[in-house]
Amino acid sequence: MACNPRNTFPGAVFNSRERSVDLYDGVFGAGDGLGLEDVQRNGGIEVDYRGNEVTVETFIRLLTDRFPSSYPRSKRLVTDERSNILIYMTGHGGNEFLKFQDSEEIGAVDLADAFEQMHEKRRYNSILFLVDTCQAGTLLPSLRSPNIIAAGSSKKDQSSYSHHADQDIGIAVIDRWTYYNLEFLEREVTSTSSNKTIGQLFDSYDPLLVHSDTEVRYDLFEGGAQKARERRVLDFFGNVQAVEMGGDTEEEQQWREDLVGLKRLIERNMQAREDAALHPLLSEATITAAEAPLGLLKKFQVVSAKATSGWSKGVGGAMALVSLGVGWSMASYFEY
Repeated sequence: MACNPRNTFPGAVFNSRERSVDLYDGVFGAGDGLGLEDVQRNGGIEVDYRGNEVTVETFIRLLTDRFPSSYPRSKRLVTDERSNILIYMTGHGGNEFLKFQDSEEIGAVDLADAFEQMHEKRRYNSILFLVDTCQAGTLLPSLRSPNIIAAGSSKKDQSSYSHHADQDIGIAVIDRWTYYNLEFLEREVTSTSSNKTIGQLFDSYDPLLVHSDTEVRYDLFEGGAQKARERRVLDFFGNVQAVEMGGDTEEEQQWREDLVGLKRLIERNMQAREDAALHPLLSEATITAAEAPLGLLKKFQVVSAKATSGWSKGVGGAMALVSLGVGWSMASYFEY
């Protein structure tokens, strides 16, 4: 739609005739009194597949990760068994199918098989599957994989309608069910800490406004309808990710131990030097290879700091201080 030659605002997509928000830019649109040049700054959304790339085969490959190893990571769905995935499909469709590009279609069984492969390959934790098309509910009964919450905009033999058209562009800009989904998100989910639930989202659908009856499946989800309805909307829509901090690797642990040992040697050597300054007759303080941690011998050149005179003493002292300073800094870094 953004690149359709009938689009008066190339590269821009709006969800209302007021054109207040360019969905590709996310900042402003023509409704703000700005010209065509301003509307064209579309940098807010990254589109991975467009035009002839949007096919049924590509879609199934994307879900199941059936790509060669050389395929760009940026165009893959990089997920695992901890991932919550939102799959939102909208367009023309009918009884158990959805059209792609008006030239091919994906069937309910094909979708179910793709989800089954995703489950077998541990590519998701849970899936929220939303479909906005005529008879969208007919795509749901074939689903059989666990931990899927699914909703379709209309039941069998029902149509799904557009919300309104933009006369300047000459086409409908958004479907009714999608419009009210977006309205709920904009009105109710106002921060990344929102606790609005999937149940509240689904309950917000008014058949008198949507002009169809929403079909919902909770039974595939672990814990049934109650657990499914309690899931947060932002688990799927918000892209809010928890970060897990893993433990140290064996190599990192060895570094920690070596640096702690080096820190102790530095402190002991500094104390010995202070004692030697007070009592010149005491033997010189040195750090020998025998005293250094074994791991450090592979990573650092252990310098024996002996008392000398003239320029050699100054240069040797400077090198020792630099080495000790680096070691001390690394020890502090790993300790804290």
